[in-house]
Amino acid sequence: MSGIQLVTVANRKLDGKISLAIHRSDNQQSIWSGVVDLSCRADVQRVAAEVHKANPGITTESIESQLQAIDPSGLDLIDEAGRVWGVPEALLDPLPEVLPYRSELLPKAVGIAVDDIAERMQCPPDFPAAAMLVAMAAVIGCRIGIRPRKYDNWLVIPNLWGCVVGRPSLKKSPAIAEAEKRIRAIEAREREKVAKELESFGVDALIAESKVKAIKKKIDGAMKSNDEAKARVLAQEIKEIQESVAPIARRIITTDSTIEKLGEMLNKYPHGLLLWVDELMAWMRGLDKPDMAGVRQHFLTLWNGQGRLNIDRVGRGETVVEHPCLSLFGCATPGGIGDYVAAAMRGGRGDDGLIQRLQVLVWPDSPSEYRHVDRWPNSEARDRLTDIFERLADLDAESFAERDKYDDGTGIPWVRFDSDGQFIFDRWDVAIQKRIRTSNLPEAFESHLSKYASLVPSIALVLHLAVGGRGPVSGEATELAVRWAEYLESHAARLYSIAMIPERRQAKPLLVRLIEWPKTKPITARDIARKGWSGLDDAEVVRKTMELLDDTGWVLSMQTKPESGRPTTHYAIHPQTAEFLEALKERTDKTDKTLAEGTFVGFVGTLPEDSQKKSSGDRERIVI
Repeated sequence: MSGIQLVTVANRKLDGKISLAIHRSDNQQSIWSGVVDLSCRADVQRVAAEVHKANPGITTESIESQLQAIDPSGLDLIDEAGRVWGVPEALLDPLPEVLPYRSELLPKAVGIAVDDIAERMQCPPDFPAAAMLVAMAAVIGCRIGIRPRKYDNWLVIPNLWGCVVGRPSLKKSPAIAEAEKRIRAIEAREREKVAKELESFGVDALIAESKVKAIKKKIDGAMKSNDEAKARVLAQEIKEIQESVAPIARRIITTDSTIEKLGEMLNKYPHGLLLWVDELMAWMRGLDKPDMAGVRQHFLTLWNGQGRLNIDRVGRGETVVEHPCLSLFGCATPGGIGDYVAAAMRGGRGDDGLIQRLQVLVWPDSPSEYRHVDRWPNSEARDRLTDIFERLADLDAESFAERDKYDDGTGIPWVRFDSDGQFIFDRWDVAIQKRIRTSNLPEAFESHLSKYASLVPSIALVLHLAVGGRGPVSGEATELAVRWAEYLESHAARLYSIAMIPERRQAKPLLVRLIEWPKTKPITARDIARKGWSGLDDAEVVRKTMELLDDTGWVLSMQTKPESGRPTTHYAIHPQTAEFLEALKERTDKTDKTLAEGTFVGFVGTLPEDSQKKSSGDRERIVI
């Protein structure tokens, strides 16, 4: 029997022993099969003796040597049911990369204040930056607009809707609180101004009351003399006195309001309002209710910042708001907004463009390190920030903006770009419009990008006014607005990719739940969906998630054919899932590293460069 070789097929069992099958290389005849403990020399000698007995031509020493050469760590696992498991593949990071925030995206004084907040809070600077941008836009409101075309009368109001996305531990609310404080400070200043005027108005009102009484007596005398013409003149005087309105301190921010009350407030404070919502997803889900369908449509209208809003209610009658302008800002968690967008993209109630109006949405990476910082805020930066907000609040658009020829003063004054700004905007606009029409973009993301046509002019106008610019919007402000658009596009791509490929985000949470699944109960996609777990209550999402886990070796699918009915797919989970997940914990379910600026590889961007350079719209990109 010289020259005969033995072939071993080995698998590792859960208890560390080896399931072994040995056969001859020449005729595949099975020689021995069973379990051996390679760490026990006596057990190895036992198996070697049994194999030698079946094949005397092979020495026990040779067999022992071959057994001891087996490396258990490189073997596939075999479970109690005889299923063979390899090492599962690492689950792909569910979040695509995003561009980082740069302080130069904002006016210098604002950027310094943002960096100061981020350092003290140890949070991503994206949070306070987005809040500051939306807050500045809200202070401007609909007092001025911009016409992005050189000749066209298309008007854009610079109100913005935004959202910061991050885990609860990232201090989202404290990070954006400084922007809210700046607006509250402006409101307090306005109240102080009006307080003196109100005091004077109160005195005038008492005098006016006496005047009205005296004029009424004159009217009575005129009517007794049959002098109706004189009575009418006197009545007109009373009307003018009674039409005098008490001075009103400007309100900018509200945190909760019904649509009816919001309409009244917009009439009272016609420059526009900012709805500041800490839990944005709860607010949006409230609009999803069937009885809120009409209210939801009103909010879609309010995003435009102009036009007319009609609210008709039994008991309240008709409320008409000219140029209704609403800015919106809030916070969301990754799971909450991801589930909401996924449901909207599957045709849920949210599939009406509301989520696409959140143009200033930032979802930065979680900081990998924490540094204890305990110091006073940068008072100089805060004072300069306050000065910028106050200048925006005191903006006199009539002193430099234009009006339409037949505008009777009820319209909105406007500016255009200067020559440099017009060139930059036109080039960017052409590139992005071509992308929208020719690229195979997902419908929801295409809808999101289509609204950037108003986003860039809005941001450009806000930045221009924030640095004290008056008149046509500068090329510098326009270039920064385009950079904002590319930065925000990368963050939006992160959101929509999660919604379009929910199985990547749900794979790990589902594995954690399946570890606790009863051993005696078969795992089926239908039973998982019935559990109603967050993000896993849709049968199609569950099916795709299980397919992903099957493809990557975390679960094993098995078709069962009952005596009647269709076949059912049952799943078994990898016996060492818990150990593998524990080992992966240090790698976290965090995002990919944030990209260096200008290297966004999600959806295609369109940053204009000079004519010799390749524009970002021409870059080769990975489209989700």
